[in-house]
Amino acid sequence: MSGENLTDLETSWTTIRNAHCPGPVGQAAMRELIGRYHDAVERYLRLKLRDRNLADEVFQEFWTKLLTHKLAGADNNKGRFRDYLRTVLHRLIIDHFRAKKIQPLPPGDLLDPASPDADYDRVWREAVIKRVWTRLDTYEVNTPKNRYATVLHLRVGNPKASIDELAQQLGEQNRTTVTPEAFRKTLQRARAKFLELLIVELRETIHPAEPEDIEAEIFDLGLGNLYRRYSSELDN
Repeated sequence: MSGENLTDLETSWTTIRNAHCPGPVGQAAMRELIGRYHDAVERYLRLKLRDRNLADEVFQEFWTKLLTHKLAGADNNKGRFRDYLRTVLHRLIIDHFRAKKIQPLPPGDLLDPASPDADYDRVWREAVIKRVWTRLDTYEVNTPKNRYATVLHLRVGNPKASIDELAQQLGEQNRTTVTPEAFRKTLQRARAKFLELLIVELRETIHPAEPEDIEAEIFDLGLGNLYRRYSSELDN
């Protein structure tokens, strides 16, 4: 993986354990957790509970437990961090409903961790893609003359536009001449970089993270079509 050594990447398991350490290490890890999962957790609870006030109550309970070190039991032998987080949120919802004597529970079988949860899977998938886009944007900013993020945003934002039209748009943005062939080549490399960064992102949320584990996670998240399409760019 160019530019990054996967064996040195800190995983979400490591981060949540570090968040319960005293001092600067713990504070930095806690900020990282909040930055990565705040929006996804909030959105999931509001989708699941369909009651903003109730969702906000559970949301506050989640962060209170995290900040008071009551979620310190994360174990990287448990596999996927998203499964761990889902279990924590489901238990919080169940406990909250029982404490308030609210019946029935929200739609779906919260008591069965093996039961599918379409709301959770969708929110997690969207959060992953959003973080990968952020990585790609950052890569462009930090790499002189790189236009991967710009080119891929143009393609995704204008799915019906021709390569000629997109090349012209990019040229107008940069006040230069961009040939269709140059745009096509940059788009190919941008897709390959996006896939590379997707793998980096997923590598941080599962353990073990062998290639077959990451590929399985991609398909479990419903990103198989994107994976097939973008991975084909690596072969061209």
